[in-house]
Amino acid sequence: MKKNQKTMLTFTILGTLVILGMAFVDRWLYPDPLPPGFVQPTSAPVEAEVQDNESKPDLKSEAGMSVFSIQSSQSEVRFTLDEVLAGVPTTVVGISNHVTGDFSLDLNDPKKLHFGEILIDAGTLTTDQSFRNRAIENKILDSNNYPFIFFMPKEATPLPETVTFGETFSLEITGNLTIKNVTQEVTFSAVMTPVSETQIEGHAEVMVAYADYGISIPSVPKVADVDEEVLLEIDFVALLSEE
Repeated sequence: MKKNQKTMLTFTILGTLVILGMAFVDRWLYPDPLPPGFVQPTSAPVEAEVQDNESKPDLKSEAGMSVFSIQSSQSEVRFTLDEVLAGVPTTVVGISNHVTGDFSLDLNDPKKLHFGEILIDAGTLTTDQSFRNRAIENKILDSNNYPFIFFMPKEATPLPETVTFGETFSLEITGNLTIKNVTQEVTFSAVMTPVSETQIEGHAEVMVAYADYGISIPSVPKVADVDEEVLLEIDFVALLSEE
């Protein structure tokens, strides 16, 4: 009797271990799907994002400041460079309206202008060629691993003493541009037009050497003489924030 009890106990323990082992293997080989809305972390520029967040000004810290938010549906970011495609000089333009950002301005004292971070969805930049779009996404910008381009302004000069609705003023905006987890200081040439108390429009542009960001253009038979610098531009419409 005792022998039978020991045998049953041994089988029970072995059976339990087998079940636990199978559950572990199943969990390891076939993990549960990610819950809705969850994005698997990648090697996106986390360090740059943290650094920028720490340096962001409080856009509502001063009395009289109005916060304006860039409207993606009415704004556009672009890159432009020249190349020779199949023997034909070609201007390549990549466009996206997936851009967000905020800035604050005291319309009675425009020298009080503060910018927050400008964020661009790199994976949405598209050109007129599907093969080029795939190269941009998979190789050039590698947007699967580096989904965003960041610009954190640090200084804007010169700023006018006063502004008049409908009149444009020029300025230069210096800050840190981060692409593929590489950060370089750049200066955008910009213009801004206060359209009304609730709307401001503007344009900013800068030339950058893409190699400075570890970006290279894949060598393919039909493409030659690609520019070493690329023009980055943004046309934006910003509306008074209701928050």
